[in-house]
Amino acid sequence: MADLTSREKGPSLTSSVETARLVVSQPKKLETLLQDLEMIESFSSRVSERVGEDRSGDMGGAGGAGQGDDGRQVSARDQAIAAMPTDPQVLQKELHEHVRAEVKHLQGLAKKAARASRPGDAFRLNGIYARIRRLNALLVELLEATLEMLRRLYIRVFIDRQPVI
Repeated sequence: MADLTSREKGPSLTSSVETARLVVSQPKKLETLLQDLEMIESFSSRVSERVGEDRSGDMGGAGGAGQGDDGRQVSARDQAIAAMPTDPQVLQKELHEHVRAEVKHLQGLAKKAARASRPGDAFRLNGIYARIRRLNALLVELLEATLEMLRRLYIRVFIDRQPVI
C-alpha cells in the first residue's frame, strides 16, 4: 500500500494536541476595561465639578430681563407671554391674519416660480403649493381650535418668531 500523508489519514490524536497548543487565549480585558471606566468616571466628575453651572441662573443670553415682583429675573419671552391677549377671538383673529398674509406671500412666490424655467423650479413650486395647502388647512383648524392650542400657536408665531408650518 502507498504511504498516506497526514491529510489523507484524517484527524488524529497528535493533530488535536498540536491545535490545542495553538489556541490563543485573550487576556483579562474585562478587568482592565472596568479600571479604565472607573478612571474616566472619576475624571469626568472632577471636570463637571469645575465647570458646573453658576448658581445665579444667568445663562448668558442676549435677551433683556427685568426684575419680577419677588426680585428674580424675568426673561423678555416670559414678559411677552404675560402681555399676550387672553381673549380667544383676539388670538384667533391675529393668527388668522398672519396665516393669510403668509399664504398671500407664498402665492406671489408661486407665480414667480411658475414663470421661471430653471432646473428645479417645478420642485420648488410643488413645495410652495404644498405649504399653501397646509396653511389653508390650518386656517380651518383655527376655527375649531381650543384656547390652549391658540395660545401655543400664538407663542410660537409671534413671540418665538418661528414659522407657522
